[in-house]
Amino acid sequence: MSAPGCSIIVSTYNRMGSLRQCLPSLLQQTYAPLEIIVVDDGSTDGTAAYLREVTDARLRVVHHERNRGLSAGRNSGIAAARYPIVAFTDDDCVAAPDWVSRLAEPFSDARVGLVIGQAFYEARNVRRYFPERIVQNNSARWPKGCNIAYRREVFTRIGNFSDAYYRYQNEDTEMAIRAVAAGFQFRRVPDAVVFHQPAQWTVAALLASAHNAAVWPLLKRTYPHHYQTFGSPVRWGMVHPFDYLMLLFSPILVPLLFVRYRWHGGRDTKIFFAKWPVFFLLRRFHIIRSALRDRTYAL
Repeated sequence: MSAPGCSIIVSTYNRMGSLRQCLPSLLQQTYAPLEIIVVDDGSTDGTAAYLREVTDARLRVVHHERNRGLSAGRNSGIAAARYPIVAFTDDDCVAAPDWVSRLAEPFSDARVGLVIGQAFYEARNVRRYFPERIVQNNSARWPKGCNIAYRREVFTRIGNFSDAYYRYQNEDTEMAIRAVAAGFQFRRVPDAVVFHQPAQWTVAALLASAHNAAVWPLLKRTYPHHYQTFGSPVRWGMVHPFDYLMLLFSPILVPLLFVRYRWHGGRDTKIFFAKWPVFFLLRRFHIIRSALRDRTYAL
């Protein structure tokens, strides 16, 4: 019996340098039949010209005239996909050669609608600290869009990625929870591995990510019986409740954390203080505002 075909979808925007490392790893996959759909989401950095240079027949390119965001990019890829398994990774990831083969195995069970793989930052078993560790997915715990596959039937039945959740950078979380709420089962496959390329964090990017946790009051209201499926930061009716302790004891903790930061080679003082405690203050603001707006009161 032949294996079901797999469509890999990568949405990219102005990251040609990262894509030049990502795409070859996808073309080296051992799985067949396979197609790779790169959605060029309005790039202006030469991405389109680079993609024209790639002559592999398995590559298909979808162009957006303007940048429409990650959810729209993935959804365009889904619309173009030909095969019953649809796998996703990001343009700043590099996949192991057997990545798709590992992800595809659990779909032999017709009840399985999604499969989650493991993401390492740069290399296996490399220990990273915040914020780098937030791009990791140890033990395939979380349904991250950088390493996940769906049965195409899921999208046919319940729809595609949501723009409403993209503004929280959590459209991948909502998609997975929605699938489970609709009755699909999931599997974790730590052997399906991608490696996240080194990320250059800026103060602006770090502080923008503080908005991500504000999705949880909305998820709690929308999926009251399933929002904890993959775990969540909601405890005792609060989102990230230990933030309050962090802020209360920050006069003691921040100096100690700064010593640890320097000890482990950290040299960017602006990044450090953007994390401790500005990130936590900003995260609490976004969470409380979202909870009040959505009337879930998961403060």
